[in-house]
Amino acid sequence: MQDQPLGQKLIKKGFWLYFFMLLTAPVGYIIKVLISNTLSVEDVGIFYSVFGLVMLFASYHDLWLTEALQYYLPKYWIHKEYNNYKTILYVTILAQILTGIIISLCLYFGADWLAINHFWSPAAAGVLKTLCRYFLGVNFIQVAGSVYISFQDIIASSLVDFVKYYSVLWFTLVFWITHTLTLDSYSLAWIVWVFFSMIFSLIWFKKKYGYTLQKWVFSPNMLLFTKQIKYASWIFLGANVATLFGQIDQQIIVHFLGSKAAGYYSNYWSLIMIYSLITWPLLSLIFPLVNELIQKNDHKKLELLQNTFYKYFSLLWISLGGLFLTLWEVIAIVLFGEKFLYSWTLVSYLSPFLIFSILYTINYWIMAWLGKVKQRVKILAWGLLTNVSLNLILIVWLWWWLTGAVIAIAASWIVLWGYSLHYINAFQKIDFDWKFFIKNSIFIVVLSIMTYFVWSKLFVLQDAFRLTNLWYLLLIGIIYYCLIAAVNYKSIISLIWEVKQMRNHRS
Repeated sequence: MQDQPLGQKLIKKGFWLYFFMLLTAPVGYIIKVLISNTLSVEDVGIFYSVFGLVMLFASYHDLWLTEALQYYLPKYWIHKEYNNYKTILYVTILAQILTGIIISLCLYFGADWLAINHFWSPAAAGVLKTLCRYFLGVNFIQVAGSVYISFQDIIASSLVDFVKYYSVLWFTLVFWITHTLTLDSYSLAWIVWVFFSMIFSLIWFKKKYGYTLQKWVFSPNMLLFTKQIKYASWIFLGANVATLFGQIDQQIIVHFLGSKAAGYYSNYWSLIMIYSLITWPLLSLIFPLVNELIQKNDHKKLELLQNTFYKYFSLLWISLGGLFLTLWEVIAIVLFGEKFLYSWTLVSYLSPFLIFSILYTINYWIMAWLGKVKQRVKILAWGLLTNVSLNLILIVWLWWWLTGAVIAIAASWIVLWGYSLHYINAFQKIDFDWKFFIKNSIFIVVLSIMTYFVWSKLFVLQDAFRLTNLWYLLLIGIIYYCLIAAVNYKSIISLIWEVKQMRNHRS
């Protein structure tokens, strides 16, 4: 597969990525809709604040050896250093088991103290004691996932996510149908997926990759360990900053503003992250592809890949920003009901800044495979400093409530994008198509204004009209993107031609 054309990889693997995305993308939001319409705003805030804290500790789980694994496995495979492949795989599994046990015990025995002194709710203790079991079963899933990503095994990595989301959905539905969906039972549903995903990963890994562990030799080597640990140490620092950046708002809000504000913020963040359903599958494919292009010194294709992603993802995000800004009230009623309407007010504030988030994310993944781990840590540290400082000033000092968190995240995204763009351009300059961007920005502004006047005559913002509103919303969305596609007809044809060009030149 190493000699497969780049364009062919993007088409074939991209197909499977988005096939599974279509199967799994709605599931997370179906789950969120079920609990948002069953549990109180406070309970939603408690669960996702506890869940965020667990994910925060998860960044320490493997000392970030798994990302180092993703970085080195393709290198060892390409250079036929198979014993090194087997050795770092075993070392990573052992590290995860040891740290997983330690963190689980700490969270379990500290649950009551955290519930009273951080979450300000005794109910958080039971949730934390349930979710701490996450670390006991997730070890093999993460290591196997790193192998799948390294070797671009899209079907395996996508199926693991498929099993995860549908396991959670199934048990949530069972609890909902039997009228037993509570804070504690929902927490249990989020642990069940670990068991099912682990079983699936064990079967798949043994069948497809088991021979690699039987054939080659485990050969401990200090130079090998030092190389992996040195790379992982910087990733470890960067990953912790990144995780802090993603979860710090939730923890500050639940501590200073309470569980109700945390509930509003949790659903707001889920809605903002809708774009990740579209981008994450393709960005995860960039991870090994960029590494392969760098190993082969194919900078021309790397430049083409960068420019293409910047051009078309910027279009996607300004279009989503326009929809969020215009239809936020309607989407709020359709998804989460009237009680979470304020979550969408926050979304409307942040939507114009979505483009900075996605462009920074593209930069982040490219920098990872350029080996710019130290620079990535510095960038994330500046983003975190901006985020935490503004949160403390705007929320704790000025008491701007959740609006302060929105301003903090927007400012952080701008810092992260600008700083990371500086480093990317130093290695290989991105040729951004400003004419394409400005043309579409003007068109989307006009289209969004038209959409606003249309929806005010169609929608009734009450829970009783949710199904009718949903059909109107889908119709407007289809027309909206058909018009954007029509305006960009020539660019779409050009994109198809660019992919064919990549396909015609063998990697």
